[in-house]
Amino acid sequence: MKKPSIPATGNLPPEIARVIEPIKTNVELMTGARPGSVSLQALDSTATLADAVTKINQILSRINQSG
Repeated sequence: MKKPSIPATGNLPPEIARVIEPIKTNVELMTGARPGSVSLQALDSTATLADAVTKINQILSRINQSG
């Protein structure tokens, strides 16, 4: 099942597109849908605490846009 997304902003009035485009970009970056963004992989069922910490740090980096 495909996730809902924000549609392309090219056909919107410029004053609306100017507000929607940054939101669209952030949602795409967070979900990995933005072209060129790296997909986060699920942890294996045998993951260690260190693996979980690393994964959480990857998620936080994406939220904070620092990596």
